[in-house]
Amino acid sequence: MKIKVIAQYHPAAALHNPRLWADILEDWQHLPQQVPYDYTIVESRIIDLTGMEYALDVENDPAGNIGEWSIAYRDGEGRLCVMPFIGAKKGWQLKGRAIEHNAKYDTRVLARNGMVPPSDTHDSMIAAYCMSLGKQAPEDNSKTKSGSNMVGGLGLKYLARRHLGIAMKTWLQVKDHPELKAEYNAMDSVATLLLWEKWKPNLPWHYWNIDMPLLEVLMAIEDRGIQIDPDFLDRYARSLDDQLARIDLPFRPFANQEIQSYVYGYLGIEPWKFTKGGDPSTEADVLETIDDPVVQELLKFKGLYKERNTDAKGYKQAIDPEGRIHTELKQTATSTGRLSSANPNLQNVVKKGDMRKLFIAPEGKQLIRLDYKLIEFGMLAILSGDQKLIQAFLNGDVHQETADALSMSRDDAKHINYLIQNGGTAWGMSREYGIPIETAKRHYNTYYERFPALYNFQQKTVEEAKESKRVKGYFGRERRIDALFAKDWRIIQAGEREAKTFPMQNGAAEIVKLAMIDLHYKHQAPMLLQIHDELLFEIDDKDVVEYAHWLKDYVPKITEINGVQFPVEVGIGQNWVEASLDENRV
Repeated sequence: MKIKVIAQYHPAAALHNPRLWADILEDWQHLPQQVPYDYTIVESRIIDLTGMEYALDVENDPAGNIGEWSIAYRDGEGRLCVMPFIGAKKGWQLKGRAIEHNAKYDTRVLARNGMVPPSDTHDSMIAAYCMSLGKQAPEDNSKTKSGSNMVGGLGLKYLARRHLGIAMKTWLQVKDHPELKAEYNAMDSVATLLLWEKWKPNLPWHYWNIDMPLLEVLMAIEDRGIQIDPDFLDRYARSLDDQLARIDLPFRPFANQEIQSYVYGYLGIEPWKFTKGGDPSTEADVLETIDDPVVQELLKFKGLYKERNTDAKGYKQAIDPEGRIHTELKQTATSTGRLSSANPNLQNVVKKGDMRKLFIAPEGKQLIRLDYKLIEFGMLAILSGDQKLIQAFLNGDVHQETADALSMSRDDAKHINYLIQNGGTAWGMSREYGIPIETAKRHYNTYYERFPALYNFQQKTVEEAKESKRVKGYFGRERRIDALFAKDWRIIQAGEREAKTFPMQNGAAEIVKLAMIDLHYKHQAPMLLQIHDELLFEIDDKDVVEYAHWLKDYVPKITEINGVQFPVEVGIGQNWVEASLDENRV
């Protein structure tokens, strides 16, 4: 008798993290049907791949030199075949349709080794992301993590086990066994092809029209990089050191027990948030609510310390010989469909202060900053169909509209807008702004009386999410809300907030990506960065004003929803800060 063992989380893990019930239940209820994966090895030779659809996987050494690589395809009789190779085939152009898992990586390895990557590329990792498979973050890295075939993310080993019933070897199992590397690589190609064959008929619209076209756009941005001012970076680092040296705290800034003793002992603050171990929390969101000069100095110290040791130091190490920094833009790392940035992360460069002065235009050019105006508010207004909110978005001032309704200042109204439209509650309003709970409830009720369609839309979204444990965006992207599998009301509330905010956040992200795709393919726009609702461009001095006016007029027309366009602000400057100033807008 044969027994098949499926590796999965131990049920006790869900007691510590109730969101894991989603994974456990899915494994129990939907055990994978094993897909046949036996293949025939064929002679390694340069062949004409025109018209073929095949999977490709490459391995490389730490220096970037290509090692084992293989092509998996079906022959004329439908048999699964693998053609293995070792080393580069200089000048060989890979034609046909190539399916790769993390195509950005394989494409760059091929190009770096003198080969011409295929122009028609598809990505099984992006396909899995678009279908909300695996987990929402690509945590799997089989070359460094043991057990990644069990837990996964969007890694190939996890997806092959989960959707093909194939238990594959990890890199740690073969890295010291050269005789196994060719087979290891071949199985990567085979699994990639089988996943593609299984998923291709069901891939959503946004895979074909947003996610895959975007891949080339992101690679162009990464390769282009952005110029920085190294002298400014040195001055800024010294300034941060001086500011840190002037902060005098009565405790060590990273000693949690000493901070707890000060906050909850000396100040007598009542704990309201706790760590997993049950200790009172000293996280930033807790400390920010405490009106005490020492605590505020602590927050300032931690912010400056992060800038000095994470940002300033990381940028220094990332400068290329031409004085440019090249970030990595990830398109499969968020649950909302937003892009993220890493190595270094240029999306978290603080707007306040001088740090953005680091990013400059080279001689003879200027930067253009394009920023969508309140795009998430606009998306929420359109999705809800609330005409008052739509008109405030298009013709007026959303924050002033709320200020008038609640009889408060525009700044206070701005905070409450963001809080409510991101799934906040009267309780959260009271805690965050220090107002009596009855006043917060009155604001909360008045807000939804002003925008009733918004309230109905959010409630409908939550009810549908509770039923299906998923929420869907305007362009078809879905997100599984794992918190709604839990029994704890606090976790369920967090899931409801996730359901409320997803359509707004996702819709805004897709609109920005559609603009990037249009500008890249139709206009070869020299984009440098994408920072959520912002885009940065590098334009010649002689063309910059005309180009800025063109962007301001053209970009809102790229995507309309129900006849509503999404307006943008456009500014020009020698650095990122200058391009953000009101006086430099066109």
